[in-house]
Amino acid sequence: MKRWQSGLLLIAALAIVFCGYVFLQLRTIEVEPLSDDLWVLRGLGGNTAVLRTDAGAVVVDTMTLPLQGRRIRQLARELTGTDTVLLINTHYHIDHTHGNPAFQPGTRVLSTERTLSHLQALDADFWQGDAARLLPTETFSDRRTLSVGGKTIELIHPGAGHTDGDLVVLFTDEGVLHTGDLMFNHYYPNIDLEAGGSVQQWVPTLETLLHLDFTRVIPGHGETTDRAGLRQFLAFIAQLAEIGSTAAEEGMSLEQTLATDQLTADADYRRIRFIIPLPMDRDFVITRTWEEVTGNFERLN
Repeated sequence: MKRWQSGLLLIAALAIVFCGYVFLQLRTIEVEPLSDDLWVLRGLGGNTAVLRTDAGAVVVDTMTLPLQGRRIRQLARELTGTDTVLLINTHYHIDHTHGNPAFQPGTRVLSTERTLSHLQALDADFWQGDAARLLPTETFSDRRTLSVGGKTIELIHPGAGHTDGDLVVLFTDEGVLHTGDLMFNHYYPNIDLEAGGSVQQWVPTLETLLHLDFTRVIPGHGETTDRAGLRQFLAFIAQLAEIGSTAAEEGMSLEQTLATDQLTADADYRRIRFIIPLPMDRDFVITRTWEEVTGNFERLN
């Protein structure tokens, strides 16, 4: 066999191994029980919550691909003994919504009005054909209380931060708050200015959450935490907001802003693990903070 043919075979073999690894990673979902009726699912994507009710399973966020959505649907059935009757999407990003099409058409899907608008305007190519049947079917703007199979669920849009449409889910009976990406636990967050996100507004948004009645927190990414964990993330965002205010007041360049020593609350923060490397690191969040206060970005919706 010629050397170049051997090389091609090796490349093909490595590609097959890599694809198999990625498929395995996508299929791998860890399950953490928080109560007899509530679980957290973790995989390559945002954290998913599954709640058992007498009416059926409630699923919050569905990760990145229909493949993962099928696995989430299966796990929800195994954990609760019932089919999923309600999906809740905390915001529009693909790692929280693109598993939706794996669920039964006609399933009730809830989000904020702004999230539905972003899905239709900024992610329209995905939500075509059959996928469109799993877009949110019900929306709200500020707050909504649900009673589902003997469980009370509070849906709250506390303000802008990660985007301008994020909601949080308060599982009242369990004392657990699912923040979606309004909180990242020891990971650098995405700041989606183009979809109305704001570092400056994120601080009062998080302060609003601390007035809610909960003991544990499911972040959008990272391990389950508590009120202290949420306060730590608030301290991080507050430092970013102060960096932005300083940059605006003093007319600082991006290079000057990146050299700041004001950011200390991120000592053990790291990048999110995902299918492909993401650029969300210290420089990224400072850059986004500077872009917001200087207007160096384009609002898309």
